[in-house]
Amino acid sequence: MSLGSPLIRYWYNPTADMVGETVEAFLQEMAGPTLIHIPGANRQRKRAVCTLLHGNEPSGTRGMFRFLQEGMQPAVDLLCFFGSVRTALHEPPFFYRHLPQDRDLNRCFKAPFESDQGRLAKAILDILQEMNPEALVDIHNTSGMGPSFAVSMKQDAQHEALTSLFTKRMLVTGLRLGALFEYSERDVPTVTIECGGAQDPRADDIAYEGLVRYATANDVLTPQPADWQLEVLTEPVRLELRDDARITYSEAEDVYADITLPPNVEHYNFGRITEEVQLGWVKPESWDKLVINTPAGVDVKDKILKLDGNRLYPAQPLKLFMITTNASIAKSDCLFYAVTDDGSHLQ
Repeated sequence: MSLGSPLIRYWYNPTADMVGETVEAFLQEMAGPTLIHIPGANRQRKRAVCTLLHGNEPSGTRGMFRFLQEGMQPAVDLLCFFGSVRTALHEPPFFYRHLPQDRDLNRCFKAPFESDQGRLAKAILDILQEMNPEALVDIHNTSGMGPSFAVSMKQDAQHEALTSLFTKRMLVTGLRLGALFEYSERDVPTVTIECGGAQDPRADDIAYEGLVRYATANDVLTPQPADWQLEVLTEPVRLELRDDARITYSEAEDVYADITLPPNVEHYNFGRITEEVQLGWVKPESWDKLVINTPAGVDVKDKILKLDGNRLYPAQPLKLFMITTNASIAKSDCLFYAVTDDGSHLQ
């Protein structure tokens, strides 16, 4: 039985006095990857939550800790996965996205499952397949400051209903990166919830309040009246940097860098930006070190960005999100995502 996997601790129905008095004590009690199983009023149905796939994204863990401390009973059985516990505990706590020797766990949910992180991802997938939850929510923090949003592979009533429990924005993407939300391909409604920046107290509230709604509602897959109108953005593209690109953040151009962005660039998250907004600087000879492809592999960089000398501008009105001011994340993952302001698809 997958629940007996040596890679994941199975912890059934911990009481408030068992989880510790602080989030740090809670993590120390788990010690490593953990599945917490909370029995619901209806034992015939299950829902799943995953969080802490990245060790520097604490809001989901804080939300679940608060939920457990308050001793709430969910409407149905709740399966709560905590992934990168050891990474979060590594000094300083909640600092590393993943340890230098490890792969990004949220890029390992596809074959081959060869690394330690890949085997852990496979163990999580095996448990999900065995337990067969009716829905799955994966809770993250954004790598920069910005408002909350959800990421989904599908735009339908079920995915919109899950999103609306947490936030008013949903991104629908065909990108395949090996992320957990791609579990939707198994016909289990799945969304990633990006609660906002890890340093933003509101992000913790978004995680907790959404978790309470997700856990206690009898039906989470039928759209319900909400306090907001859902905004849906489709087919974002990623600005990725080649391995040899050098990025820096400065108020003025760094002549030694290939790309320079201002330190406050994350303020553009989800705001509409026009062709007149200077995003930063790129050396003309470094232009090829910036890569923007559609999910089908079509190069659309010239439809997203343009250079005027060495000044970087949008090529058309855009909405940007997940902008990071962490150079290591910009290099290892991406610098930002973008969608056209009018919602048109990039071909």
